[in-house]
Amino acid sequence: MPSPITARGGYATTMPPDPDWRKHIPAALLERAPVPSRVRYARVGRAGPFELPRVVLEETWGEPQPGPDGVRFRRVTRDITNASRVVEDACVRYGPAGLEDLGTYRPDGILMLWEPPQRVLSAEPTIGETWTSRHVRDGSLSDREVTLAAAEHRPDWLVCVAETRREDGVIVLRINYALGEGFVGYEALIQSPGRPSVRTWTEALTVETRSG
Repeated sequence: MPSPITARGGYATTMPPDPDWRKHIPAALLERAPVPSRVRYARVGRAGPFELPRVVLEETWGEPQPGPDGVRFRRVTRDITNASRVVEDACVRYGPAGLEDLGTYRPDGILMLWEPPQRVLSAEPTIGETWTSRHVRDGSLSDREVTLAAAEHRPDWLVCVAETRREDGVIVLRINYALGEGFVGYEALIQSPGRPSVRTWTEALTVETRSG
């Protein structure tokens, strides 16, 4: 079972941001997935035959925090449909191992890590790449199989197809990345025993790429 660590996670979060933080990230990874500063989209979908409520989500990416194994970012996702409320407070890393989900913060500021981190893209994303991994976080076990595939009808897009199996079901997530633009949307399928399948996807996406 992973041990909780402080929000710093070994990084000097009190120091000013490094203006040259991009030098710590592989160029091929930045070209495929430029670091955003703000992402907003509507999440829509269906649960079985029923349409789900439309939810507007906004991600805010914090300042870059370079460290010995790459550059960390705190990514806070808020539901801003009616009133702003935090739905996820996560930590991601760009570095020699690629783009990785490290874990999520608890309300008390403790970062609960995935062990090992969940890789989304490799350092040099290439169509046809595959990998499998097993992850543990706070006693929860996940088995993931990831494939980087070409998007149909969009030769400049690459799709990260991640199938995650847990005790409570299966999640298939397809994240789309456009060359030079980065994240351009996702589709997700959630299947749980005894429940209708849930499909969600993004609409009305806007992305602000980090300039500094």
